[in-house]
Amino acid sequence: MNAPLASTREKLMRSALELVAEDGFSAATTAAIAKRAGVAEGTLYRHFDSKDALFVAVYSGIKEAVYRSVMAETDDSGSFRDRFRQLWRGVWNAYRADPAAFTYGQRFSEYPLSDRDSTPIHDGFVRHIRTLIEDGQARGEIKDIPGTVLTAFFFPPMVSMLKQANAGRDWTASEIDMAIETAWDSWRLNR
Repeated sequence: MNAPLASTREKLMRSALELVAEDGFSAATTAAIAKRAGVAEGTLYRHFDSKDALFVAVYSGIKEAVYRSVMAETDDSGSFRDRFRQLWRGVWNAYRADPAAFTYGQRFSEYPLSDRDSTPIHDGFVRHIRTLIEDGQARGEIKDIPGTVLTAFFFPPMVSMLKQANAGRDWTASEIDMAIETAWDSWRLNR
């Protein structure tokens, strides 16, 4: 069975994502995006108000894919440790499934538009993490320190591992489990 053809909007978004991932935002001109998508340059403006709107839409789409991956892994009835592992694996699996999306996301986080990402998906993802932290702290299982500090021991180590994976490093299942446990050790309240 043939997969459905991507819409013009999806082609434009994927083209922008790939160009930015390959060569940065300066390489992602409207002409280059349109050429890669196989459409006329003016077509971009029928789908997006501006190139910046396209860039934000691409990032929002990446966050949506990550959020869907996390929620597919999540079982809220599990222990906090299990929920933490599910969160870590959900983010990891989403970005390993699309390395270009990971690179785009990293570049977007340093781009001036990064403060414009406030969508229901982004907010839901943030709320999911905040709820995990707050619930774990209320039950005395997670350290009572600010969530911003806790997430600094969650995302940056994973980002480092993802960058290495994108450069060809093959992380074993055992090493990934060790990374998750090390990150969990930074959150859990020692009893």
